[in-house]
Amino acid sequence: MPPRSGPLARDLFPHDLRPPLGPRATVLDLGASSAGFSRHLARLYGCTCHAVEALPQNLALIAETPLIRRHLFAIGATDGPVYIHSVVGEFASGALSLAPGQTAVETVRVPGSTLAEMMGRLGLARVDVLKVDIEGAEYAMFDATDDATLKRCAQITVEFHDFMDPRQEPAVRRIVARLRRLGFWPIKFTGRHHGDVLFLDPARTGISRAEYEYARLFLRYARGVRRIAARTLGFQS
Repeated sequence: MPPRSGPLARDLFPHDLRPPLGPRATVLDLGASSAGFSRHLARLYGCTCHAVEALPQNLALIAETPLIRRHLFAIGATDGPVYIHSVVGEFASGALSLAPGQTAVETVRVPGSTLAEMMGRLGLARVDVLKVDIEGAEYAMFDATDDATLKRCAQITVEFHDFMDPRQEPAVRRIVARLRRLGFWPIKFTGRHHGDVLFLDPARTGISRAEYEYARLFLRYARGVRRIAARTLGFQS
């Protein structure tokens, strides 16, 4: 059974992206796992995808192509070597710190990077889609990222891990408020927690207020139905 790789790898449908991507678009897939999200977008749009994964065993599952490039890094607040835990669960996932109830199978030393340094390494002046599914390290990553770097991203999809530890909710709300101040429009696709949140920069995506309100008030519920159906059918990325 291949590992899943984030909320949108399971749930994303083409109309969720604004505007539709093309061959010139760049995707930065943080916490790529086996790169299901990257493969999905590369197949649909012919865009270049950088699959960044912290666990060596997951990285080995990623087949590089002209459109998909793989990189071994743990993204967080540190630019330099870090220790990451391979966590017990349905699939292999890595975490810089363990959430309550999690158990580490092993701990490995891997290169660490901030978001700004990662974009610099890859020579990315702009990111059309930033996917963040880094097992709780998203809080430190956002706190370590300057405003100018975030504004180089047209849309950001984040799996916040407050569903695993409700004590993280204040940090989530702080990050959401910050992105709002930077001009992003958020759409929360999950119910009680923030396991699937999409942030859109209207200036860079061209989304209108009417389109945004339609997505926020209608598509989120349609997407929720698809998510439940996908899980019921056992869909894997």
